[in-house]
Order: sequence, then C-alpha cells, then structure tokens
Amino acid sequence: MKRYRINLYKSFKKVNFYTIHEEGKKFSETDEFFLRFKGDQNHVDDIKIIKYWIEKIGNEQGAQERYFRPEKNARAIPIIKSKLRLYCFRVNEQIVILGNGGKKSSQKVKDSPDALPHFTLVNDLAYIFNMKKQKGEIVVKNNEIKGDFSFYIKEPKQL
Repeated sequence: MKRYRINLYKSFKKVNFYTIHEEGKKFSETDEFFLRFKGDQNHVDDIKIIKYWIEKIGNEQGAQERYFRPEKNARAIPIIKSKLRLYCFRVNEQIVILGNGGKKSSQKVKDSPDALPHFTLVNDLAYIFNMKKQKGEIVVKNNEIKGDFSFYIKEPKQL
C-alpha cells in the first residue's frame, strides 16, 4: 500500500493548486510529470499549453468546469487537443489538486498505458477526498483545504 499526501503546489490570484505527493519520493506527482517530459522535443508545445492553462485558470478564469476535460471523477488539462494529459481533481472554482499524467495514445484512457496509472490515481484520490469531506476529516473553505491530507492506495495487481 502506498501513502500519499496533498500539499500546496502553486498559489495564484483565483486558484490554489495542490498536488499529490507519494511518501518517500523526492518529487510530487506533478513535478514528476513536468520532469519526465522536460526537454522532450515531441511534447514541447503540449507542456507549454498545459502550463499556459494552469496560469490562465489560476490568475484569470478560476477553476470553472468548462476549462477541464472530463475524465470520470477526475479532470484533465488541457481542454484543447494535446498528446499529453495532466490529470487533476477540481474541488471547486478556487481549488484544483494536480496529479501526474502521460501520453494519451488511444481514444480511451484504459488503452493508453502511459496515462492509465495516473488517471487511476487521481480518480482514487477524488473518491477518497469526497469520503473524507463527507466524514468531516477534510474541510474545504474558499481556496483552502484543512484537515487530514493523507490517504492510502492499494497497488494494483500485476498481470
């Protein structure tokens, strides 16, 4: 079982972006995403688009639903056509929890091996976050999350 925490990632005028951090790892899930594709000439434009939308949402627009691509309980940035997906959980118009992401190589994420584990993690986080919120273990107020930010996820069985 892996243990994760939710930490503040970047704060903007209209939105606080949080990230998922696996215990014992040096970098957060979001940092791992950007580091993995840093310098990859095939994805320079995709990374620029994702960073552009994070800043635009954070400073100008707020985390309105229309700026996110629906992906089950999770969401993805960017909403426009891109080869990459950065998965996230939109808590409200002032809070987004960023995860990791990958290359979307097929129409369905379940058929995209690079993106699927990150998609699954953010969907698991969304479920756990909502359960903790219902139980009062997490309180969301405006652009802040207060409470128990840790959660555990069972590793999927290897085939």
